[in-house]
Amino acid sequence: MVQIGFESLIDETTQKCKDHFHNRLYATYLTGSIRISEAIIGESDLDYWVLISDELNDYDKIWIANTEIEISNRHKIIDVAHINVKPISELYNDKFTRFVLKYNSELYYGCDILSEIESTGADSYEPSKVIAKERLLFARKCLEDAIKNICPQCMDKIPENTYFAARKYARYFIIIEGAYYLMAMNKFETYKQERVIQALRTNSVGFSDILDLSFAVLKDPLEAAIKHSDYIISIYPFVKWMFEEIERA
Repeated sequence: MVQIGFESLIDETTQKCKDHFHNRLYATYLTGSIRISEAIIGESDLDYWVLISDELNDYDKIWIANTEIEISNRHKIIDVAHINVKPISELYNDKFTRFVLKYNSELYYGCDILSEIESTGADSYEPSKVIAKERLLFARKCLEDAIKNICPQCMDKIPENTYFAARKYARYFIIIEGAYYLMAMNKFETYKQERVIQALRTNSVGFSDILDLSFAVLKDPLEAAIKHSDYIISIYPFVKWMFEEIERA
């Protein structure tokens, strides 16, 4: 279900994709905070996946870049629009993208290509220690970059507002990486932030203050009023501990 207030944004994006790709369009998926009604107006991004039947051409690439700018400028309800387009042929071999689309996205338009691919016996990830371990090198690099105030690869930019930047860090390092830690512990249920925080409370010891702070930052970063540079230092021991636990799993 799309978060209330964002419907026209998603409908317009979908229609633009239908108009451009025509019969090449196979399916679209909505992911990110808008999908689970956790977006902050004017600060959250649109994360939208488009699956097409053939390869992208140069005209497609220009259209994507221009459409992202157009949608970002027209809809001030978001910060930036991300339209990720992938040919179905690549999806067969990209089991990580299929995992994200299956467990952290919602089919918005078109056919359920994921079920079609799985029915062929294609190798797929499940929410388990396997995918958590395979992401560790990437996740650790993101953490080390963030602690050095370098924009980590897991996000396209660090928001200018330091409090919203702290929330961005909370969503990635606590909710996303926390979810992968829970997968490694066989305790994963959902990416919804309240339930991830609660599951982390249940499956960790000695980090309640960090989880309380993170929940406050996620709910209202302006009220929590902690700079992103201070926040990443606060959560660093907990995130590092999660990575170590994943490695030991």
